[in-house]
Amino acid sequence: MITPPVNAQRHVDDREDRFGALLRQFRREAGLTQDELAARSGIAVRTIRRFETEARANPQLSTVRQLAKALDLPPADHANLLATVAQPGTPPTGPSTADSPAPPVEPPVVEPDPGRYVTANERELIEAADELADVVRARWQQEESRRRIHDPGPLPLRWRSAGAELTDPDAPTDLAGALDGIVACYRRVPSGRLVVLGQAGAGKSMLAVRLVLDLLNPSTAAGAVPVVIGLSSWHPDKTSFHEWLVTQLTRHYPGLARPSRSGSTLADRLIENGRILPVLDGFDEIADGLHRSALVALNQITLPLVLTSRPDEYRDAVTGARALRGAAAVELADLTVADLAGYLPRTARRNAGDVATVWDPVLRELAEQPDHPLAVALTTPLMVGLVRANYSDTTGRDPAELLDAERFPTVEGISDHLLAGFVPTAYRRQPLDRAVGLDQRWSVEEATRWLRFLATHLNRRHTTDLAWWEFGTALRPRSRTLVLGLFAGVMAAVVDWLVEGVAGIFGVRIGSSPWLLSGLLIGFLGAVLMVISYGVTVGRQVPTPLYLRISVWGGRRRLSAETRRRLRLGILCGFVFGVCLGTAHRALDVVTSRSTSALGFWVFDAMMFGIVYAVGVAFVFWILGLIETPVDLTSASRPADLIRANRALLAGPALVLAPLFAGFIVAVPELLTALDVGRPFGIELDWEPSLVVAAGLVSAIAGGAGYVLGMTPWGQWLVFARVWLPLTGRLPWAVVAFLEDACRRGVLRQSGPYYQFRHARLQAHLAAADVTDRNVRGAPAGQEGR
Repeated sequence: MITPPVNAQRHVDDREDRFGALLRQFRREAGLTQDELAARSGIAVRTIRRFETEARANPQLSTVRQLAKALDLPPADHANLLATVAQPGTPPTGPSTADSPAPPVEPPVVEPDPGRYVTANERELIEAADELADVVRARWQQEESRRRIHDPGPLPLRWRSAGAELTDPDAPTDLAGALDGIVACYRRVPSGRLVVLGQAGAGKSMLAVRLVLDLLNPSTAAGAVPVVIGLSSWHPDKTSFHEWLVTQLTRHYPGLARPSRSGSTLADRLIENGRILPVLDGFDEIADGLHRSALVALNQITLPLVLTSRPDEYRDAVTGARALRGAAAVELADLTVADLAGYLPRTARRNAGDVATVWDPVLRELAEQPDHPLAVALTTPLMVGLVRANYSDTTGRDPAELLDAERFPTVEGISDHLLAGFVPTAYRRQPLDRAVGLDQRWSVEEATRWLRFLATHLNRRHTTDLAWWEFGTALRPRSRTLVLGLFAGVMAAVVDWLVEGVAGIFGVRIGSSPWLLSGLLIGFLGAVLMVISYGVTVGRQVPTPLYLRISVWGGRRRLSAETRRRLRLGILCGFVFGVCLGTAHRALDVVTSRSTSALGFWVFDAMMFGIVYAVGVAFVFWILGLIETPVDLTSASRPADLIRANRALLAGPALVLAPLFAGFIVAVPELLTALDVGRPFGIELDWEPSLVVAAGLVSAIAGGAGYVLGMTPWGQWLVFARVWLPLTGRLPWAVVAFLEDACRRGVLRQSGPYYQFRHARLQAHLAAADVTDRNVRGAPAGQEGR
């Protein structure tokens, strides 16, 4: 074999590095993910991933042509891509024209440096960051569309530098700008730390989303992946910022919970390597009294970040202390009447032949009276959005009524009117509702009542994040535990009656006790076990979503910490249930046959049942732990998709593992009886085969159902959100459809796994209206969890 000279080999390596970077750039410009490009080109996604991340991918010319065709590259870009892999001295082939030859190839910026060897760990992080960027971009583009940011166009947000007391001395102070210059503004800050201040509804979240999308634009992309995370759930006195950020990243992007090559999660590694830019939305939404602690914690790290807040909360936090280390601060400016004149008429419907809109006379009045309460109220994008929903998106309403000084003498009066009218307007039936995918099942009154309940629930939990797995916290912990015990008891009793009923059809009698008494006792044991196990292991906490999938061949080779925790819990519950079942078995015999048994026999029987059940549960959880594997980065993380994924994670294995567990419970007692394990203790086991089979079936079905209902997030969602809260009139029966429909109507929005009201001010208004309504009706304030 002839070895090429060192310089020639380095030239080849550099050329292949340029190919990967250029391919990634062209793919991003086309707005495609790696999976989508694979589907278009017919090339495996792993191959595309290897081309973009490995230093020596060595693609074939035919493969490069397939990729160029799938990307629909213009002739010049087509030739550039081919030139990066052409052999030395070989002219690139591809589309060209006689009078416009392909321009010379300019090497793009490559990450990491082409002259340095790329380790497997670095390749893993590059790949994860690239996939994360695709997911973040797609998510926020869709959310911008839902929020109608570009319909008919974005409002002209502007900002000015905040006061010197809110800016770090080392940061620039001349950062005035407008929405399309947010990236340039951010990059002028050497530390990469920017604080965006603005009153409620001033457009802070809108600006944060625009920054994220512009930073992810292929023409401006650089370095870390920006990720929007709400700050309301952070308790800085209990959780470090790094730990909290890792948790939030894995909840918003479940694939980042996957272990990296180094052992820690991908989220942890991406943060440590500076590949995440946290865009922290809502510093003011942190619980009262914790703002100073949060600022101190953020000043102890040097991670670049963007922070949004209302001015007062941030000003109070920095008073007498240092502003955010290295951070520049800007404050959003109010919208002007001229801004409104350029926006609102474009949102209004025009009748045939009409030139003017309903907004034109209103805007003329405001131009003459810039201090009018309506002009002052409409200085924020939130209020402009609400006035648009109330008057532009519906027919038969005239915004001129807002100029009436007798009805609306103050800014607060106008704001309250717009907030109060938003939900009724959003749910008012329109001719095109079905055409645009809106559900017409809910009346205005029903929707208002349910949304007020949700707003009150969130206010009492001091958060803006509506987590689907936390609906049970609408009840106090004690009430929540009793409800779960009731469900578990009813489930166990019904299953026992069904098993004994089916056995009776075939002429098989199970035990000597009456079927009704037996079912009631089993139900009571199931309820007691649920109350005890839930109170001891879960208590005030709530099971969090499982970001896993089932893969028989691709599962773990060793059990994770979470699986080991579930294993210990299962062994404990299985042992306790077995002991209770063994004791109940002897007690029923005593009651029904009026026979007596020695105390030692009772204890031995109960212990044997306990051991058998503990081993059986351990066996099932061990198998389950081996076939579970973390989800991919591209896995869905929207609330409705996560609910379905968690249900599938439980339903599939249950169909296989429940019969396996039942078979184990049936086989082991038979084996123990055959081995006569009681002889050394002077005890003769007399477990009837029919009783053993029934015990196996009942415990497999009822025990599995009890575990799902009480110890998993989907089970608690089923019990509380799908049954209990609708049964008590606080939510609709089709709760997922209602929440998704509320998002389409613009009342709610989605942020990763959470639902949120479109603005915290709307949430506060609905919660206050709920309290007022309860006071008027004299209704109880509910049983919110503490």
